[in-house]
Amino acid sequence: MTRRSSLDLLLEINQLERQAQLSHFDSLDTKAGLVLGFSGVLIALGNDAASFLGIASILVAALAAGWAVAAFWPRGFPSIDPTRLGEYAVSDLAFTQLTVVDTLELMVIETGSLLEMKSRRLKWALTTLSAAALLAAADLIQR
Repeated sequence: MTRRSSLDLLLEINQLERQAQLSHFDSLDTKAGLVLGFSGVLIALGNDAASFLGIASILVAALAAGWAVAAFWPRGFPSIDPTRLGEYAVSDLAFTQLTVVDTLELMVIETGSLLEMKSRRLKWALTTLSAAALLAAADLIQR
């Protein structure tokens, strides 16, 4: 049985967390796309709105679409530039492993911040979409 170093373990943990973050990133983008689509449906359904509630539902749905686009908007995702790895080819293995682990840890932290911001914007998009749906329903009931 080969003995693993603590650096190997830390590298594996950071890589697993990074993969989980990438999956979460994709999931949030999918949800933002759904909110954007449903906002568009509410806007299209209310295109002939004449009442205060109908117009308000369109405006709030447009706001939800804006929050969804803000959540969906592409950002720079931290990654390792492979063209810069050549300088480590002659370095000590332990030094290279430690550098990679530290770099991945910083990338995980930075990606975590991006995910928090994306999640917060998606929550606002869902909240405003819910409000738009309630306003649209109230408008239909009032008619």
